[in-house]
Amino acid sequence: MTSWRERIAVPAAVSWPKVMLALGVAVVLVVLGIGVRGLFAPVERAGNPTIPVPPPTAVAAEPTLSPSSSPSASGSPSASPSGTPSATAPVPGVKASGKFNWSSGVAAAAGSSGTLHSYVVAVETTAKVKANSAAGVVAGVLNDPRSWTGGGTVRFALIADAKKADVVVYLASTATATKLCGSAAESAYTCRSGSKVVINADRWAAAPATYAADLQNFRRFLVNHAVGHYLDRSHASCAKKGGKASVMQQQSTDLGGCTPNPWP
Repeated sequence: MTSWRERIAVPAAVSWPKVMLALGVAVVLVVLGIGVRGLFAPVERAGNPTIPVPPPTAVAAEPTLSPSSSPSASGSPSASPSGTPSATAPVPGVKASGKFNWSSGVAAAAGSSGTLHSYVVAVETTAKVKANSAAGVVAGVLNDPRSWTGGGTVRFALIADAKKADVVVYLASTATATKLCGSAAESAYTCRSGSKVVINADRWAAAPATYAADLQNFRRFLVNHAVGHYLDRSHASCAKKGGKASVMQQQSTDLGGCTPNPWP
């Protein structure tokens, strides 16, 4: 007669090395799956920057309203403008000298993908803004993932050699901007003529009512809007009342029911 112990099947010994190997493979597959999804996730440019933006070499973070001691040079007009608001221009405060102080600092482009555009910053001597200080602000904006760089199709590098630059970002008086761009109405805010991107020095100094005296974000808007024209972006209007304004909207004069937004 068979005992009860003989009728019960005794399980084979558990192979713990095999179990641990299977668990390890499962963890690796999960991690790889998350990584692949991350590669194809859409770029999110809203909110705070998602990557650190190193400060430009030898360039200040914020502009200082004091005379610059950089070498000076003169600009020259060319081509037809593609600019910003055509509304009544404010009374100009910065007088025209026609001479510029040039930035000497450098800032590598953020990211490794997209067409690389090199640039320098030129500040009219009468604007009383240090060229390297203004260049630091421009570099911080263009290297920010919320800016045009965040789309992955373009990137910008601040260089010290104006002769090798693809773009010159000018901070100029209304009169000088008019000579650079050829349009008094548009040059009162920002304008673009070929490789010249011009920001009005009066606008750089004070934020309008539409930005509620938020000068930092208004300067970000001026840079992104002007560079947007360089990238052949056209003007836009408020798409939804109460929503964020397009950076290519003429936010200096009228938000059209939208809220101010300095980013593309």
